[in-house]
Amino acid sequence: MGHFKVNQRDIFFILKDQLNYGSLCNLKRYESIDEKTLDMLVTEAINFAKGVIDPLQEIGETQGLQFNNGKVKCPPEFKKAFTQYGQDGWIAAARDTEYGGQGFPHMMRIVINDFMYGACQPFNMAPSLTHGAAHLVEHFAKEELKKIYVPKMFDGKWSGTMCLTEADSGSNLATIQTTAFREGDHFRIKGSKVFISWGEHDLTDNIIHLVLARIDGAPEGVDGISLFIAPKIRVLPDGSLGEPNDVSCSSIEEKMGLHSSPTCVLNFGSHDGCIGYLCGVENKGLAHMFRMINMARINTGVCGMTLASTAYLNALAYTKERIQGKDVAGRKQGNVPIIDHPDIRRMLLWMKSMVDGMRSMIYTGAFWSDLAEELPEGEEKAHYENLINFMTPIIKAYCSDMGFRVCETAVQCLGGYGYCKDYPLEQYLRDVKIMSLYEGTNGIQAMDLMGRKMQINQGAPFLAFKKEIEKFCNSNTSHPQLGKQIHELIRVKDRLCAMADEMKNRMKSDPLQWASYTYPALLAFSETIMIWRLLDMARIAYAAVEKAGENDFYTGKINQATFFTDITIPHVLAKIETCLRTEREIAEMPDSAF
Repeated sequence: MGHFKVNQRDIFFILKDQLNYGSLCNLKRYESIDEKTLDMLVTEAINFAKGVIDPLQEIGETQGLQFNNGKVKCPPEFKKAFTQYGQDGWIAAARDTEYGGQGFPHMMRIVINDFMYGACQPFNMAPSLTHGAAHLVEHFAKEELKKIYVPKMFDGKWSGTMCLTEADSGSNLATIQTTAFREGDHFRIKGSKVFISWGEHDLTDNIIHLVLARIDGAPEGVDGISLFIAPKIRVLPDGSLGEPNDVSCSSIEEKMGLHSSPTCVLNFGSHDGCIGYLCGVENKGLAHMFRMINMARINTGVCGMTLASTAYLNALAYTKERIQGKDVAGRKQGNVPIIDHPDIRRMLLWMKSMVDGMRSMIYTGAFWSDLAEELPEGEEKAHYENLINFMTPIIKAYCSDMGFRVCETAVQCLGGYGYCKDYPLEQYLRDVKIMSLYEGTNGIQAMDLMGRKMQINQGAPFLAFKKEIEKFCNSNTSHPQLGKQIHELIRVKDRLCAMADEMKNRMKSDPLQWASYTYPALLAFSETIMIWRLLDMARIAYAAVEKAGENDFYTGKINQATFFTDITIPHVLAKIETCLRTEREIAEMPDSAF
């Protein structure tokens, strides 16, 4: 049996009962699709993840990668899976049909990644990056470049990367040194990039690098950065492959996890022979790249959530089978399954709550993204655009951090066996850790949330969030079973908004004090959203029970919501008070005193 576990009923409860995702088929772009087709896509994605991707987890971990003379060799099963992944349409499921996409709703890209990342995160980074790179070309490049590159990336013949980071710039992209020299209708690219996931491999015939560089003579800082298409192998006008494009891999990183995902140092133009093509508008490269970066940030949250999900379900299965210890209340004779022990049950219920809440948070954001993309111009479209702006750093930071915590807790449920390679949990824990570091560390996400997202458009992203959660609270204040928890959510929401206003003022008057507490502020927002999403599921579950009678599935939705709400609200209030502290130890501690 494979390692990957998924509860399909949980998936469809969020998609159908909570979000009514079939309503997306009322949008013009999806009028030829119905809900049954969406349901089939979800089921087939789960089957593909279990049947094709799941086996790669053990293969990749045991065989790893070979790096010789600048070439990366992957396990042969990876190439076969990547080819099938593209041919079966999973890379381009949510893209327009013009260049080989299948035209499904944008949110289905996130749903598909939920299963594919859970089945083998190191592998799925390759097709996911390919999708993102192809979408940038599709969105910004000239028509002739779109026709050459996008179809072959969408069908898996070529792969793609995003090349931002340099050794001396890190997250500060304003200081990148890679340079593009104008030469007729193209540019010569010269520079080095580090930490490039899947920057070199043997899965495809070509690798299409999306590279941030500064055109020679362009302004300093982020305003002078442009985006370029720089293939590993030059592409001739008829789409066939030519000679190598002077893109070389000098090394791959030795990492804690992701042992079958090559993280590369790439050198462009070491021999002055790297040709690149402008993608989009000169000096607007960072703005263009952020379309891919924001998708990547959400996908890091998806990775955290889905590894948490399979970790929880693996731990649950183990605790039902592992016999050890007596029942503390004497209800059963002899030794009992460890799921009977209250501390194990505490950890299981917390993990279940976390996974369901994070998945609802992510799927809800994905649903809003379709409304933001496909609604006609107007107030409603702007509302959903603002919601996505607000939710992106929360999904990225919270779900990546808490994915690690859930995997850690799952290991704890197995005791010593959780620390051993006999079970998949220790690999989940190692692999998921990178998600809090990828695509801008979670500290950067917190500053983005409490800074830019509170300021742009007169605070429109924050106001959209406030409007949405208040709509839920106002509609459910008189709920006969959940009234207590709803009123507590209202109390927290009011304190949270007051804290946000105070921190907004501090950002201008005392930026060091503001920056000292942006991360606990992000956690306070995230946990409040988790409570909201779990209570919404509980509301639906209560209605189902009233209609059809008691049911363990619905009881689980109700219990996880009341449990998580009651144990989390005190922590949220404490974080809010932390953010409002006036003491200045963080800002004023002498460096030599640390």
